[in-house]
Amino acid sequence: MVNRFHLSIVILALIIVLATMGTAKAQERAYHIEHEWVKIWINQDGTIDLFYDMSLTLDFGQEINRVFIGQPQGDFTIGEAFDQYGRLLPTSDESSGSDYKVLVNLYEPLRAGETARFNLTTNVARMLWADLENEGNVGMQFTPTWWAQASISDLRILVVLPNGVSSDMVKTTEVLWNNTVIDDGRLGVYWEAQNLSPDERYPVGVSFPAEYVENYETQPTGLMAFLQDYGLILVASVFGIIVIVAIIY
Repeated sequence: MVNRFHLSIVILALIIVLATMGTAKAQERAYHIEHEWVKIWINQDGTIDLFYDMSLTLDFGQEINRVFIGQPQGDFTIGEAFDQYGRLLPTSDESSGSDYKVLVNLYEPLRAGETARFNLTTNVARMLWADLENEGNVGMQFTPTWWAQASISDLRILVVLPNGVSSDMVKTTEVLWNNTVIDDGRLGVYWEAQNLSPDERYPVGVSFPAEYVENYETQPTGLMAFLQDYGLILVASVFGIIVIVAIIY
């Protein structure tokens, strides 16, 4: 009986130690996003070029060596990544199953009190779908990377539409644009938001006449076909959205 009692105490103590270690590990790092600036070019071939300009500050804790940034689907091509000094950063496709992501290795470890700025460019296919709410249009909905453990001080999104599209042709989803700009002769639709909380998401979307692109998705299958009756917003949210969960290491 005495031995069993002692064994129970040892096991209980071990459980407490392991739980404490897990809690400490979860709290060993804090970081925030100074800015997250996103630019998307919608190409006539139906693909998009996706550009992220990130500024990441480590407030305290274990150094950061690499960042995983998700992609909307597996049909993407990695371009290049650079830091604020113009140094090329190694990248790789680390997708697994339906978890699509790019690994960006920082040039040097980010230590507490420091800020790292870097960018990443990818090309993503099959991002435009027939707009079921606006006949003759195609649409794309996009949600920038959100961070489960970090706030975002400054979020900006610029979507550059195909050549020839004018502002009176463009429709948006839930969040109306803040402004429009001209980018190299093409219309750009612009959104911005400040002080987003951890895990806060900011979806935006555009719809425009299909004649301005050569390719878009018109024949949904499987779950996409099941959802098509619910319109562009729901369909794009499931299949056209940039669902990105950023992971820090």
